Amino acid sequence: MSDLSTLFTMPHFAGLSEERRQWLSTKVSERRLARGEILMREGQLVTHQFILLEGELMTEKQVGGRQMFDDRRIPPTLVAETSLLAEMPVPLTFSAATDCYLVALSAAVVRTLLHECESYRRNVFRSMYARISAYDMFVLNGEKLAALGRLSAGLAHELNNPAAGVARAADGMREALDSLRQTTRVLCRSAMPAEVVDRLDGWASRAAPAVDAAPQGALRQSEAENLLADWLAATGIAKPWLIAPQLVAAGFAPADLAPVAESVTHEQFGAGIRWLAATLDLRALANQAWIGAGRISEIVKAMKDYSYMDQAPLQEVDIHDGIEDTLTIMRHKLKQGVIVKRDYDRTLPLVPAYGSELNQVWTNLIDNAVDAMEGNGQLTIHSRRDGGFAVIEIADTGPGIPADIVPRLFEPFFTTKPLGKGSGLGLHLAYRTVVQRHNGTISVVSHGGETKFQVRLPLAAPA
Repeated sequence: MSDLSTLFTMPHFAGLSEERRQWLSTKVSERRLARGEILMREGQLVTHQFILLEGELMTEKQVGGRQMFDDRRIPPTLVAETSLLAEMPVPLTFSAATDCYLVALSAAVVRTLLHECESYRRNVFRSMYARISAYDMFVLNGEKLAALGRLSAGLAHELNNPAAGVARAADGMREALDSLRQTTRVLCRSAMPAEVVDRLDGWASRAAPAVDAAPQGALRQSEAENLLADWLAATGIAKPWLIAPQLVAAGFAPADLAPVAESVTHEQFGAGIRWLAATLDLRALANQAWIGAGRISEIVKAMKDYSYMDQAPLQEVDIHDGIEDTLTIMRHKLKQGVIVKRDYDRTLPLVPAYGSELNQVWTNLIDNAVDAMEGNGQLTIHSRRDGGFAVIEIADTGPGIPADIVPRLFEPFFTTKPLGKGSGLGLHLAYRTVVQRHNGTISVVSHGGETKFQVRLPLAAPA
């Protein structure tokens, strides 16, 4: 047995008599770890309490499918006393950061010390309280980071589409500008009559017709382009298939262009019609870029409002704005097949709240609802006033939650999702935010075909 003098310098054993120290010396067992060796793995049942006397231990936790660093333990320190006394699996993986020397106490020895030694009992419970608090904060922060990662991935996907649209429009505008420059030069040389130039200019600036969104709209568009291309070819226009799409998209047909073709020369008509197509193409591309940039701006604004960036944490907020911001940044999950039905009471006054934390509640509730419906169904969001409370109800048309599971939904780490799909902390975080941070209540009612979460928030700020 190595020297145990370090063990008895710990405050935990200060109250032991010399006789009891001799007894304890005969009850401990030694354990040496080489660097990188595992002492205990997460989820393992604990049979001994360990005391680190030399070296350093590293602790890690599985969060969101990733192994995350938790802490480093330096000697002298107790290890796994909480899991041993609670007879629960150890929540962390302990590995040797350096070569380590530890001693182990059996469960029977630990219980004897708890019963006979006040200093051991006091310090063990203090250590347990500190560890549980630190572990609770670590897991909750890990869940927030995992949620932020999922949210960031969704935002990246949502931003990619308008950003790609802007890039495509910008690339197309370069070609359109070059085509417009060439056709303008030809148009000027052709000595086009002034009245025809005025007509072309009017056509170029008129509003485009509404897009035909009917199932057969694309087919009708294609047929119209073929018809116009054939007509342009008959008038002697080279490569008419390059300009027919722009003209048809703007609402032109052979009957519209025939009067111009009959009033000018072949060269003038060719120059005018190509100038018109290039101008329409450039305007359409500019509109695409404007729409894409607007969508990007909308998402960025929603994210800024969602996080309450540069604003005081506790303030009076519009519940509906927060829900709408949440729906905006979660659009990537909703657009696959979820219909959102809004039933807002817009007379609701502002609610004193921690805005960004409250938005995380809406995120968790909506995310769970979409998962329950497997991406297809109706999401109903209803708000109303009930005395001194704002009531928000979020309902889905999923299969419902079994009655025996409903009471456990807000427990930490409880989840009905498959392994790797959920940590069981989303609803627990929502409960803590609503109840502990906002003095409100959160409840759930579920039956076949509908699950409804109800959040009640006080309209008056807490004293």
